[in-house]
Amino acid sequence: MSRLAGSMEAVSSGASVKRLDGVSPKLISASQFYRDAFAWDVEIDGKSLLLHLTGGMAAVSVPFRGGEHLFAATAALPRGPMLLVPGAPFRAFALVESDDCVFSDEELPDGVVFHRSPTKALLPPTVTPRGAVRWLREPSPKDRWLPVASGVIAALSRPQRNSLGLR
Repeated sequence: MSRLAGSMEAVSSGASVKRLDGVSPKLISASQFYRDAFAWDVEIDGKSLLLHLTGGMAAVSVPFRGGEHLFAATAALPRGPMLLVPGAPFRAFALVESDDCVFSDEELPDGVVFHRSPTKALLPPTVTPRGAVRWLREPSPKDRWLPVASGVIAALSRPQRNSLGLR
């Protein structure tokens, strides 16, 4: 982030944080939290907070329509952090351990996307033109375990979809 000039500033906790000129203090605080609590590789890019899907971390995303998503429709709801990212359509992202699984796009169920390195995922408190990125299930510093990608994708592949019409 050498392109951003900054200065040190005291915060309410008494600690000092680097204030980056032109960057929201909310983004700076969130990036520091994700780094400290989870050792995640995060980056501030303009008004967005990005998670680098590296170091064994990946994501599986599915369409999110009308408050419903394919994870719940297939009983493949993984434990671990889940994001809601606004778009056309909105997508639910499950953060997963990549477990070196390899799937071609053709092998994935309809609407399922497997995001691998070097992909970046948006994190809260990013706001897109379609709305705010938010947690469907927040990560916990006490439970940093991530579900295994191959297990999540296998569960999504089972033919037990209900009538959500998420194909």
